[in-house]
Amino acid sequence: MTKLFDGEVIAVRVPQFYDPLYCKSLADALYRAIEEAAKGSIYESDIDSFWNVMDDAERRESYFAMALPLQEKLRALSAPHPSPIDLLRLALDEAWPGGASLMTMSGRKMPFGITRLWRTDSEALPHQDILWREVKEADDIPPLVSQLGVNVYLDTADEGGQLETWDRVISDEEYEQLRDKYPGSYGYPRSMLPEDSLLIAPEVGDLVLVNTLRAHAVRKIEQGRRITLSGFVGSAGTDQPLRCWS
Repeated sequence: MTKLFDGEVIAVRVPQFYDPLYCKSLADALYRAIEEAAKGSIYESDIDSFWNVMDDAERRESYFAMALPLQEKLRALSAPHPSPIDLLRLALDEAWPGGASLMTMSGRKMPFGITRLWRTDSEALPHQDILWREVKEADDIPPLVSQLGVNVYLDTADEGGQLETWDRVISDEEYEQLRDKYPGSYGYPRSMLPEDSLLIAPEVGDLVLVNTLRAHAVRKIEQGRRITLSGFVGSAGTDQPLRCWS
């Protein structure tokens, strides 16, 4: 974990973190939930991410109100098996010297473990996910030094949809010069990135953790669809608890 946060390792794949036999029933339930209330433009979800609510006061309030109901919903849909997100938070808590907890912002807990559905022809361009670039000055968050993206794969595409990551950090200083051109650090041109990349093709039940300070992408879904439970994990140092949010 320390090497992953420090960037010595850029990704970790844990095969069958969640029992593949449990994945189908949970995936089917989440597919139905998304069909009833899809949100998002790059991927579909029945729950907002922080990125989607940053500049919308009404959706932001709804986002914070979902923090604990989301955990309860995932437990109910996973029953009689454990929730993948509960298992992930427990694993992080046991693995990290400072433990792990839900992220709080201005005294309010943030949701962790949103559903993300990627259909045929959807993709994510090369980008970074860095919370301290997204928050406003009024938001109270811990002084994070690094960030991971985490995905538990409940279903995978028939073709495409691999996670791609590069050993390349676009620094805060570089980003300031690119902010107006690539708002939210989304959609960096591949010409900015090394020719070599790491391509990960997860299987059902796998957990993948990736250092999101490094540029990463989701290859286009050529056939089928994939669904994950996803979020971020931030580190403020080994003596501080990991903070989890989506």
